[in-house]
Amino acid sequence: MTSYSLYELNEYIKQVMALNFTESIWVNCEISQVKEVRGQVYMEVVQHDEKNNQIKAQSAAVIWYKSFLFIKKKLGDLLPAILTEGTKVMLKVSVEFHERYGLKLNIEDIDISYTIGQMEMARQQIIEKLKKAEVMELNSRTTLPTVIQKVAVISSATAAGFADFSAQIANNEYGYDIKIDLFSAAMQGMNTEREVCEALDTIKLKQTEYDCVAIIRGGGAKLDLASFDNYNIGHKIATFPIPVITGIGHEIDSTVADMVSFSALKTPTAVAAFLIDRNMTFESDIIQAMQWINQTAKQKIEYSKLQLEQINQMITLKPKEILRSEHSQLEQTKVLLRQAAKYSLKELAEHISYTEQIINIADPKNVLKRGFVMIQKDNKTISDFNNLEIDDMITVKHHKGSAEAKITKLNK
Repeated sequence: MTSYSLYELNEYIKQVMALNFTESIWVNCEISQVKEVRGQVYMEVVQHDEKNNQIKAQSAAVIWYKSFLFIKKKLGDLLPAILTEGTKVMLKVSVEFHERYGLKLNIEDIDISYTIGQMEMARQQIIEKLKKAEVMELNSRTTLPTVIQKVAVISSATAAGFADFSAQIANNEYGYDIKIDLFSAAMQGMNTEREVCEALDTIKLKQTEYDCVAIIRGGGAKLDLASFDNYNIGHKIATFPIPVITGIGHEIDSTVADMVSFSALKTPTAVAAFLIDRNMTFESDIIQAMQWINQTAKQKIEYSKLQLEQINQMITLKPKEILRSEHSQLEQTKVLLRQAAKYSLKELAEHISYTEQIINIADPKNVLKRGFVMIQKDNKTISDFNNLEIDDMITVKHHKGSAEAKITKLNK
């Protein structure tokens, strides 16, 4: 039976690989571990099964010092964000197999566009998932108090952004006393998801103590903000019962955390300014209301003074007016009485004159003058022949005299 030593086997594998991998190749994978030692970066890279997320391939990789300088010069500030556990990368590698140390990938270059593309793809999937859950706008519908008094802040205690935020709140020119409670959490890297979610859970237990939550960190490149393109963080922010305000240091890009928050601002200092301005707006409204009340009160007082003066004038003038009016009415009544008396006297005079005329007309003397005679018996005027008898003596009077006669015949 033919046998080989382990060294011979590994040497043979080395020869086979050297013959088949004569040039560098591009490999896509995910960084699972990374460590920098004296200018060289040692990593473990993996590939997960898409169905069960189990690791189905794994290998060691290294960026040697010269390659590290080249990549660092090419990527600049983006490199630390890429060399992070969990980042999907496209690596240009030379494949090396050592008899003792086994397979190793020597990294010569990194394709930044692949990493950004993978991150954007993952970001869009998270957004769609949150939309399907119908939670995207829930936090934006919460109510932010008119006056901000106490804020729960999620940030790194050593972050420059938190220091700037705290200083701006403490030294605000209006002297507003806004209390800040810090809930420390990693703002970048593998621990961000777990620590931010834990901080949100802790705050939620005592939500009534706070007016809002502020998630802040210092400035950073797009890749530095990748931790906030996270479904669990996004879902917790979206469903949080009080407003969550983000200021995670971006100028253009919007993370998932920004999209589901109550308000997304660019920087921690912008968040501080937002809170201060909200209190200032309330104070301005109060000042304007006080000015309006003072002005209205003055107007009311002036108006009341004017009314009192008018009433005082009325009280002074009214009796005189009443007396003048009564006097005028008395004069008018006197005139009317005089006129009525004259009219009554005139009517009476006319009535008397008319009566006199009637009396004159009815006077027997005047009647007799018109050719009539008056017959009397025993000095009594006879108006009915039935009162006369044969042989009665009568007196016949005329306006020019009278005559005595005896009744000899009666025609009744």
